[in-house]
Amino acid sequence: MQFDFYLSEMSVSDYHGGGLTLQRVVGEDLKNIDHLIYISRFGTDIETIPTLKRKVLDLSSPWDSDFARQIIGRTYANAISNKLSVIKYDAQAAARAIKKKINKQGELKGFICPQGAKSIYTLEALKKRSPVNYVTWIMDDHLISYKNGRWIYPPGIEKVFANHLQQAAKVFVISPVMQQFYQDRFGVESTVLFGSADVSKHYDNAAEAKSAIKIGYFGAVTAWQTDALKALADALHNTNTELHIYSAASQLPDSLKVNNVSFKGRLDQNDVLKTMSNYNALVLPISFDNKMRSMSQFNIATKMSEYLASGVPILAIGPPYAAMIEYLDSHKAAILIKSIDKAEINTALAQLNDDDLVKSTLQNAKNRTLLETGTEPMRQRWQNS
Repeated sequence: MQFDFYLSEMSVSDYHGGGLTLQRVVGEDLKNIDHLIYISRFGTDIETIPTLKRKVLDLSSPWDSDFARQIIGRTYANAISNKLSVIKYDAQAAARAIKKKINKQGELKGFICPQGAKSIYTLEALKKRSPVNYVTWIMDDHLISYKNGRWIYPPGIEKVFANHLQQAAKVFVISPVMQQFYQDRFGVESTVLFGSADVSKHYDNAAEAKSAIKIGYFGAVTAWQTDALKALADALHNTNTELHIYSAASQLPDSLKVNNVSFKGRLDQNDVLKTMSNYNALVLPISFDNKMRSMSQFNIATKMSEYLASGVPILAIGPPYAAMIEYLDSHKAAILIKSIDKAEINTALAQLNDDDLVKSTLQNAKNRTLLETGTEPMRQRWQNS
């Protein structure tokens, strides 16, 4: 596919799941994008892969700049940058800059990966200056929140977001749960694309479970993971089971600086699958907090596919409504913990020594990789849509 521009708050990078997902699924089509347009510091702060750096156009808000942060402070600058009135104003300026940069008559072709309102409003402003034929891929719906048992969007934004989805030539989403939600809420048909990973060459060399169990975690340590990781860590206290955490974070939060938990720092992406094979299980933590419900219920992280491809049993801990819990449960591809109850966690840990269960779980995980979560199946889905 050929695109005049990619528009997002998110960079095409090796340093976060979304950037890796774009590379694995979109693949060579990334080379057919003329301009990478970032409208947030999330795009500009996290380094773009070297082969695409020359295509980057930074149109992040002036309020995101180092100068603004130095003058009025980071917190206040962020608050101003994310005010809807400021987003709309910045969107107009960004649309003018995009139109001038591309300098093309007639229809523009765009690939949008909205992480929030900034890219959506920028596209709306651009559409007033030029016809735009675009596809959109919703990896994270950061606009929606769960309050009083209902899903709600901020005032004024839902209609704009609905238009964004309904006017797209093609809509991609990150999970079957999100797909169904957008169908029910907006009447929008979509295709599920999530981060892919291929079967590890170390698949048959994973450590076997025994009395002293080592569990690995590979990924971010943010609000989406911390409470689930803490529940597991608390259950490991005074046992001979260890949790090793690999993350780009500079350090662990205080809640995880406990016995039986070791911080191993960041791994090079090429070393991840090999290192995973040293563990008896890999934990996939998903927040139980309602403040994070939009991520937990709708999102499938890239690491789920990496775990499925690793040859190591997955220990998934998260609420029953979580997209990854539902997916892994439906395919019997993980050992599941659906609460923070210590007894349930201990039961799941004991299952790591059930050879028949582990064998069948790993076979199901491998089947998922070959049929759906591997790079080739996902890339075919992208190209055929």
